[in-house]
Amino acid sequence: MADRVRVSDLDFVYISYKEPNKEQNWADLKSKVPWAKRVDGVVGFDSAHKAAAELAETDFFISVDGDNIIDEQFLLETLDWTKTNKKAVHRWRARNNVNGLVYGNGGLVGWQKQTCLSMKTHENADKDENQIDFCWGVPHENLHNCYSTTVINGSEQQAFVAGYREGVKMSTEKGKPIPANDFHKIWPTNLRILSTWCTIGADVELGKYAMLGARMGCFNTVIQANSNHFHIRDLDNMESYYKDQSPQDIDTDLLMYGNSLRQQLDMSIAEYNEDESRFYRFVMPQQINRGVQDREY
Repeated sequence: MADRVRVSDLDFVYISYKEPNKEQNWADLKSKVPWAKRVDGVVGFDSAHKAAAELAETDFFISVDGDNIIDEQFLLETLDWTKTNKKAVHRWRARNNVNGLVYGNGGLVGWQKQTCLSMKTHENADKDENQIDFCWGVPHENLHNCYSTTVINGSEQQAFVAGYREGVKMSTEKGKPIPANDFHKIWPTNLRILSTWCTIGADVELGKYAMLGARMGCFNTVIQANSNHFHIRDLDNMESYYKDQSPQDIDTDLLMYGNSLRQQLDMSIAEYNEDESRFYRFVMPQQINRGVQDREY
């Protein structure tokens, strides 16, 4: 039994910053996980997660992002450390409320405390590959099941920044921007995710801001070859960037950036209206959960 632990016996730590829906989501989490702890307002992704590790009292803990709403089914699961590497970061999938994508972005994450405390990522990174995400420099178990929804449309800025950050990350190879003339070499799964971010959401409140953010993130990273892609790790910087770039006519901006990506990168981006966007989400393959530690691929 030493190799098994019930999820309900683990500490949950809620990590919030400036999300417009953070108090609402915190109340939801506390109603489901009354023992949850909270880290709020810590600057920097690496520093905030280390603060969460310091706060956790269990050797392995679950982090919950400020824009995340968990599925209580997760609390009924039991983890078996003979199936996955306990020292690796365990990342479960989340469902995006704007575009319907189900993958690791924004999902629940399981951390061994020492792994979290010893990593160097984002603002504390000592290697380029660790500057904008945890996934390339810290051992990961990318898991198949989805146990939460990430809600990114609490404001225009939140939707835009969420889209922009994914637009940048999906346009890199292990954190390094993909040159425009090599864009055809992008990992197919990343291209599918990126194209969906850029296309789907017209039928959801403020969804177009997430679409525009993704298009601009890709454009700036690949076509403009902007060396400032590391700035997505700094949410205060992203707030300033949005205020400087906030669209005056979002439909015109969507079309302009869409045309650039289609013409210069041959990306499959469509200009769906609300009905077409809704239909696309309706026919997307449905997530079917399996074992809690079944790997993603």
